[in-house]
Amino acid sequence: MKLRLICIFLTISFITNAQISKKLKDRVEIIDKKFFNIILKTYDNKGYEELYTLYSEVSKTATNDELFYLALNGSTFIRYNAAFSLLYKKDKRIIDLYKYYSKFPMQYEIKMSCIIAQQDMALSIRGNILAELRNYEEYKIISEKSNQSKDFYTKEEINYYEKLDINFFKDCLDEFEIIDETYIPERLEIYKIINENWKDGKLQSPNNY
Repeated sequence: MKLRLICIFLTISFITNAQISKKLKDRVEIIDKKFFNIILKTYDNKGYEELYTLYSEVSKTATNDELFYLALNGSTFIRYNAAFSLLYKKDKRIIDLYKYYSKFPMQYEIKMSCIIAQQDMALSIRGNILAELRNYEEYKIISEKSNQSKDFYTKEEINYYEKLDINFFKDCLDEFEIIDETYIPERLEIYKIINENWKDGKLQSPNNY
């Protein structure tokens, strides 16, 4: 089964690679070089801002097929951002990526304030979906209170949430449950504990009660 899954993704990557434009490859190469320069030295917030600016052009011009290829290849920075570009474009292949990175975990580091934290690709994909659903729920609650959304959200954010179809995210989570049962069943118990202790928009510790 493991060998079969590897062969499938290698085949998909090979086919898709032929469809990636030279212009896109050149942009990704520039990002990769800058990314490796950053991680080999020190974490540089300004450097990361530049990387995200460069990647925004990739996300705007790349096709979904190209993004899927990038989500399986290249630096961790490229893989991470390409995966979430696919997610927000509601491409169902995010489920394939979740399955792949559940079976073959990819660890990476991100800097949060002054802390460098270890992250897991599959868990990050799930976490972003859960965050989107929670943010949407909060928006709906606020917007139903005498039209208070205008006081808390920008026009762009209001437009985003008003047009957001959350069914795609919910369907993804249903598929993730099946994948977790197959590959990493211990995750289900972790999610249960998190849900039981998530209150008022944050994870509670025993001392919070």
